[in-house]
Amino acid sequence: MQHVAANFKQRRRKVLVQCGCAVLGASVVIQIVALNSPSQPLFTSGSGSGLQRSGEQDLTETQRAWFWAARCVAADRPDAPAYLEAAWHQTEAWWLRPLALTWAILLGLGVRFYQPAPILSKEDQRRLKQQQQQQQQQRQARLRQGSEQALALGGQLAEADAQDAVRALQRLELPFFATSGKSVDRPVSGIEIRGNPRGNALQNWKAARSVLEAQLSTALNCSVVVHLVQVEEERATMGQKMFDLFVTQAPKETVSSGSVMLSASSLLLSIACVMNFPSSTMLHQLGAVIAPDSQMPVGVLFCLLAVGELARYVSARNVGVHTKPPIFLPSPQIGVLGTLSGVQTPCPSRAAALMVALAAPLSITAGSLICLALAAAMPLSTDEWQALHTLPQVTMPAWPLALFGSTLHPLKWAGVHGLVMASLALLPHSPDGHIVWSCLHGRSFAKRLGNITLLAFPIIGVLFSSADTASLTTLPLMWTFFLINFSTHEQEMLALEEVSEVPLAGRLLGYSVLAAAAMGAWPVPLSSLA
Repeated sequence: MQHVAANFKQRRRKVLVQCGCAVLGASVVIQIVALNSPSQPLFTSGSGSGLQRSGEQDLTETQRAWFWAARCVAADRPDAPAYLEAAWHQTEAWWLRPLALTWAILLGLGVRFYQPAPILSKEDQRRLKQQQQQQQQQRQARLRQGSEQALALGGQLAEADAQDAVRALQRLELPFFATSGKSVDRPVSGIEIRGNPRGNALQNWKAARSVLEAQLSTALNCSVVVHLVQVEEERATMGQKMFDLFVTQAPKETVSSGSVMLSASSLLLSIACVMNFPSSTMLHQLGAVIAPDSQMPVGVLFCLLAVGELARYVSARNVGVHTKPPIFLPSPQIGVLGTLSGVQTPCPSRAAALMVALAAPLSITAGSLICLALAAAMPLSTDEWQALHTLPQVTMPAWPLALFGSTLHPLKWAGVHGLVMASLALLPHSPDGHIVWSCLHGRSFAKRLGNITLLAFPIIGVLFSSADTASLTTLPLMWTFFLINFSTHEQEMLALEEVSEVPLAGRLLGYSVLAAAAMGAWPVPLSSLA
């Protein structure tokens, strides 16, 4: 009997020594993982804060994910496999994944074997469960009160809602398992939730999104929209796409009276500017290019803008999206610069967002080409059309307007004017151009490019201007002024999912249109580059 007990103690000591060696060896693996992983903390908010220790402040995101997974294994939590899966995907080096997985499982099982959970009676289990439920209800009540106050004050989801959202998605039966979350303001105001899609959620995202929205709407007590966004920061690994959830409040589909009033006021101001700037002394002092007593093709110009906005509306409704009322942009030089508009509800995919953004500029371009063709087929006559005369002492603010000399057909002016408006709308810092670049190259790249061109566009006009061509700076400065004060693409409307790629035909069309727009919107005459 003593011999059997001695053998048992020896085997137990051997098992403990092997577990200790595995833990020590895996510590080296974790340090190697740290060298190959991002350094941003993962569990600074959300449900992970409860498992964070004071000595883990300097750990990397991947290290903390594996430690959390090991603790879940040690605690015998039913969702431990999901946390192991999350840590597996957080690790960039594929050859380190099985080593770290083995370490986490051995560490968790070793802790559970060395310090097993006490056996409770049924009465103790029932009492403990009731206490936990009461504590959870009290905590949720406090968080709900804080989030309701935040929604009443600012109309936005708060940090308390982020914690509720993470808890609501920490269920294995859901198509997305959350690991952490936080309240953010960019790219839009909402909750960013990190975690892992489960099963075929990415392939069948429409059904998965419905399940997640129902779960989160119940947990947050408000109607929400769930976006699946691609990770574009340093957490994204080469050759592997990562996705986060972005939760926003459901946008209103009705148009506010203030937006309608602003749109109507800008339309009246633009019409007055186009009709009066050939004969207005003040507008001529600001750089108007049309000579007095010339009749502007007002109807044709605003028909082009109407066709563009109608095309935007139709393309948006085809994908189930609502649009905003356009803001018309008057110009003291050429009458009108175009419109600023956008969508009020999210597009289903990046391909749909690309088509909606290109609808208005392409329609204006098509209408402008028709005007140029009609101008070539319809000669000037005193009964129908009167020739437009440009002021010889004024430099054209956009080089396409100077291609046809100082005397030209009104339809020809409308056609070239429409091409300039379409080109301005597709600049990287313009709303439509920003969306196109986002769909083709990602939101981060589009934002950086837009910030550069927002400064470069007026600077180019200033650099190439002189005492005789001071009017070159007016159009770039006016466009920049309108974008800074009236554009809302900084708070862009995210697509519902960023898993599907833009088709090759759409990418080729987008790149071609962007290249043509960059040439058409060049703010100085091409002769200045010679």
